[in-house]
Amino acid sequence: MPFIDHDLPKNGKFRRWKKVSFDDIDYNDPVQLRAAQESELQHQWVKQYALRVVRDALNLCYETRGVNANEDCRDLALKYLEMLPTHRLHGYAGIQRNDPSK
Repeated sequence: MPFIDHDLPKNGKFRRWKKVSFDDIDYNDPVQLRAAQESELQHQWVKQYALRVVRDALNLCYETRGVNANEDCRDLALKYLEMLPTHRLHGYAGIQRNDPSK
């Protein structure tokens, strides 16, 4: 995948989003509810992208190391397997629906 320069901000600073929890909102306010949903999805996409970066590094390691890949890429493979169950996209519905305070 080629590096696309126009996706980066011009000032060199990335925009940070405000983490909004489902615990801190009023469920009757649609603006707050949508902000919490968007925040949860953004958090999951960042985790998913981190998983993709590790997977791509593991693939590159296997391609470049050749016959020694099993030994040389072991740390990346273990990191990928460790991240795999926790870095999946699962949406916000389960978190929103299972909020015990509401």
